[in-house]
Amino acid sequence: MPRLRPAYGLFFLVIAALAFALGSWIARTSAPPKPPQWFGDWKEKVFEPLADDRLSLSDLQAQLPGELWLTASQDGPQLHYRGQLHTDEGLWHVEAELGLSADEHASLAKATGMQAGSKDQPLSAELMGQLASKPVAELALAPQEELAVGRLAVSLGDPRLRLQTEGGEAWVYPERGLTLLHKDGLLQWLRIVPRNTFVKTRPH
Repeated sequence: MPRLRPAYGLFFLVIAALAFALGSWIARTSAPPKPPQWFGDWKEKVFEPLADDRLSLSDLQAQLPGELWLTASQDGPQLHYRGQLHTDEGLWHVEAELGLSADEHASLAKATGMQAGSKDQPLSAELMGQLASKPVAELALAPQEELAVGRLAVSLGDPRLRLQTEGGEAWVYPERGLTLLHKDGLLQWLRIVPRNTFVKTRPH
């Protein structure tokens, strides 16, 4: 059998290197996308406690500095906590609604005189400290830069329900108290509430 010339050996070495590089590229492109780095931490410290109806304003403050606002709605004045979450994937707008009793809503309406259509009003840090133990009733996060919904699906799994809406497709995870909306594969917003607020469906 004739011996291979050095040029032939170099040729096969190049082919082997290209094959290895191609295989590595295919493996990387076929691998599932990774969820955002901050997402796992928030799932444990914010999303799951809220789904269990045990997240307070002070708990949320520990994760995200923000401000307390008095806002108007058809149901009367509400208290919202707002902040900006800075992540490696970009900026997120975060807003939480505090849980108030009917008497507290009535007292707030009487004290402020706020009606539907009134402008939002920032509240003092002192008042926010007094309300630190109030429960968070709802939390919404909206990415300010494009984020593929698949990045979250890796961590959340398949939704229990998919609903087509005017704004896109909603994925509902009742067991997590979580709903997200995406349009053309891009996340629009993420919303978490206590799971007991979801209507339980009876088996047929």
